[in-house]
Amino acid sequence: MDQEIAELTKAFAALGSVERVRIVSYLLARRGSHCGQIAQALGMSSSSFSYHLRLLEGAGLVARSRNGRLHCLSLTPVVKRLLPPGIRKKLTEEGTVWTRKSSAK
Repeated sequence: MDQEIAELTKAFAALGSVERVRIVSYLLARRGSHCGQIAQALGMSSSSFSYHLRLLEGAGLVARSRNGRLHCLSLTPVVKRLLPPGIRKKLTEEGTVWTRKSSAK
């Protein structure tokens, strides 16, 4: 199988979960955030969040960096190449709902 097709298949498989799409939508709206903040905003346990994050990272959709003790997440350019502008816009709007909820807490 062609390497590009294999990567595409892995990325779409990673987006095959409501929880993972919610994480991506949050990151689209927020342009990066730390793990605990996202998990709390989405109402996910840390173990569930870690599981979904591993799949997103493995598919090359999310990158993790450290800022002191915090693990910060951001989307990779793969997301922009993979998702058409209309879908990114819709997911960003959806993510804004979650970012507002986390800001209100």
